[in-house]
Amino acid sequence: MATKSVWQALGIQDQLADRITFDCEKCAEGGTDVYFHLMPPPNHLMDMVRRWRLMTVADGLLTIYPFKSTVNGYEPKYEGIDRIVIGRRRHDAWEEPEGDGDVQSLLERLPEGLETNPLNGLGFTSLDRSIPQSIAAAASGVLIFIQGGDKPPYLKDDLYVISELYLKRLVRGMRSISSRHQRQARTEKLILAHNSLLSAMDENKFPPRQKKLSPEAMYELVQVGRNYAGIPKTSQRSVVGMVSENAQAIAKNAPDVLYELAAKIERVTLQEMIAKYEDMLTKGLKETKWQRFFEANTFILSLVFTVPTVFVQETPYVHGKRVDGKGGRFSDFLMRGQGTGNVALIEIKSPETDLLTAYRAEQPCPSTELVGSITQVLGQRRRLTTGWHNLKGEDNGALSNAELYSPQAVVLIGKTPTAKAEREAFEAFRNVVKDVAVITFDELLLRLQYLYEALAAQPAPPPLDVAPPSPDATEGGDESTDLF
Repeated sequence: MATKSVWQALGIQDQLADRITFDCEKCAEGGTDVYFHLMPPPNHLMDMVRRWRLMTVADGLLTIYPFKSTVNGYEPKYEGIDRIVIGRRRHDAWEEPEGDGDVQSLLERLPEGLETNPLNGLGFTSLDRSIPQSIAAAASGVLIFIQGGDKPPYLKDDLYVISELYLKRLVRGMRSISSRHQRQARTEKLILAHNSLLSAMDENKFPPRQKKLSPEAMYELVQVGRNYAGIPKTSQRSVVGMVSENAQAIAKNAPDVLYELAAKIERVTLQEMIAKYEDMLTKGLKETKWQRFFEANTFILSLVFTVPTVFVQETPYVHGKRVDGKGGRFSDFLMRGQGTGNVALIEIKSPETDLLTAYRAEQPCPSTELVGSITQVLGQRRRLTTGWHNLKGEDNGALSNAELYSPQAVVLIGKTPTAKAEREAFEAFRNVVKDVAVITFDELLLRLQYLYEALAAQPAPPPLDVAPPSPDATEGGDESTDLF
């Protein structure tokens, strides 16, 4: 039987926060060690306070020593993982703490997926326990190093290296899976209760309920079982697994079937994305909400360009950091062309931002917010240009395929004016703005809707009898670095 911690056994974890104490001690070899302990309650007989080395901050690195509480005191939280090291941050350095407030500030800045409450022993959160369990299987005594960039993880001897962005995406993906299965479990319990308590009593009055297939399962059952409602629950996963495992064979023998399946998934996914976008437009949300939405759906941002683009980084540092590490300049998103690698900066504002203001009775003029946003992104582009060489040398590979041929700039702001005079003034202004594309939120939504309509109207192609032409056989080719 698993050993319960003292805190769990007594059920008093919520009462312990006020007793937390951190001791910051300078190391002889440099840096600062932070020790964690709980002060005993007043008039308590225990006169010895157990301590645990919580973290070490040295040379810009933050090292965490995950632990757990047992009846015998504190001990390492994981059997196969020694410690977790978070690498240097260019614009948010790890500074050596001097007191409880500094330690708390460090904990609050830990990467997503890491525990910030010392009462839980740090390390990974309980929701993400699958991550350390998997990593520990790679080798004995693994050191996890979390660095910048977004490259896939790799193992070198006992050093497991993973990027912070890669970890964040993994954590969010795993939590999405957990939420989906929790919803499915609740639905199945309700169905079981209904059938066992009501249908069993009077099936005519309370007809038995059946679990409805989720959209994901329905797509994977296309052309495999048209009467999927009659497939027993225990067999549904087997059918889905059969389609997934035989995808390559289906693509070879029945490509039209696989194409139809993929097309349906793309259409429904895009439809859900459009519905979410439309709903957000009605709520008057702030810039930060939209930035998080586009961070999770970077595909949408690629629609502001006329050539294929890919997401590079959110809130990229562009220039301006002082010696003390403060004062850096950041944009909202950095994109690059898939073909040439030419970079583009995107500045995200709010749909509620005013585009125009009154100048004369019959002549609207650009608002301060619109002009300021254009000036802002132009300044970011200038700083990006002057500091590009240093940025590429320090980016841990995130900019390896990006090039500064002719950096583009985009401002996503406001909604298209409804009055004719205002539309005319807005269109006239943005078409004379040099080097900055101004796109409104409803115009971007229209591009999403046009894409959905094109996918919905596109028929499935006939099976291929010959191999497609090679890229060398195509004529022409656009080598322009302009993304618009």
